[in-house]
Amino acid sequence: MKTAFFPAKTLAHLPGDNIEAQAVLCAEFDRFDGHARQLPEHHDDYVEALGILKGFAMARDVTLAPFPEIVPQRHQNIASIAAYFSQLRNAARTELAGRHSRSYFDSKTEEYMALFAKVQVYEFSEPEFKRVHELANELRELIRNSSLITEVHKRRLMRRLEAMQGELHRKTNDIDRFWGFLGEAAITMRKFGEDLRPVSERVMELSRIIIKVILGKEGIKALPELGEMFLPNGREA
Repeated sequence: MKTAFFPAKTLAHLPGDNIEAQAVLCAEFDRFDGHARQLPEHHDDYVEALGILKGFAMARDVTLAPFPEIVPQRHQNIASIAAYFSQLRNAARTELAGRHSRSYFDSKTEEYMALFAKVQVYEFSEPEFKRVHELANELRELIRNSSLITEVHKRRLMRRLEAMQGELHRKTNDIDRFWGFLGEAAITMRKFGEDLRPVSERVMELSRIIIKVILGKEGIKALPELGEMFLPNGREA
């Protein structure tokens, strides 16, 4: 862009989650719009901002509302682009707020269900919980951008990964979806072996953390050799 907005670093490191990525793009547009103040001399940057958004949607196969038509009148283009980003921003905020509320509700429901049932819950330490979600986000990006994993495997892995991440809270009494993701990841790691090392390393680290929490609940300290389960020749990544 002619102005110092939508920098390449921001665009190259958008969140893996499409709604979160849309929120980042809308926030960057708001920053630009506040600078440009919808003046006609910034017309081309407004059009480019819309092009960035459309390119993002096409690359990630995201369905958005129909994009505004670009017409000869600069003021009309600027106004329609600003209105489009405003609509998208509000929709993204609503979705993210809803996700947070649902996640918090699920987390508290599980916590109190365990309390009332006197069932011990799986509990992550704050660093463990943070690292698990960091690894899940890194895996999402690696899987999405992998040239080795087939589209069929990508869809299966992403579906399992999203389900697992949505299930994990600081305190939870259910980690069933982790096993679903782990099974799918194990098949993929066995299939591609050493060529999938960046994915394998993160799956192994994530698995160690979660299995440690699971076994810790049962008073078991020794971890199994995960390489025997997932990697060719039983070799750790």
